Amino acid sequence: MGTYPVECVNVDDSSSYSDCRCITTIGIPNTDGGTNTYTPARIHDRIEDEGDEFYIKHDGSRTYLEAVERVGTKYVRAEPNDTEDDNLLEQPSC
Repeated sequence: MGTYPVECVNVDDSSSYSDCRCITTIGIPNTDGGTNTYTPARIHDRIEDEGDEFYIKHDGSRTYLEAVERVGTKYVRAEPNDTEDDNLLEQPSC
């Protein structure tokens, strides 16, 4: 069980979704100074099954990711905060 910052995301620009379901990979810093990338489904499972926490910075504070599933698709999104946009989609590309 650990807590990890999200460094970046990759988005499928041709996706039919305009929400976090269009994210293809999520980047987490590794101990060697690089970035490990995982699918949203893997991050979902790490939250649900392993108790890991992932967060993004928003206005100087942490906004954690939550695991969700819609019509059999596992993905993650930012917990609600003071903006109506999902901060996860605002992260830089990996």
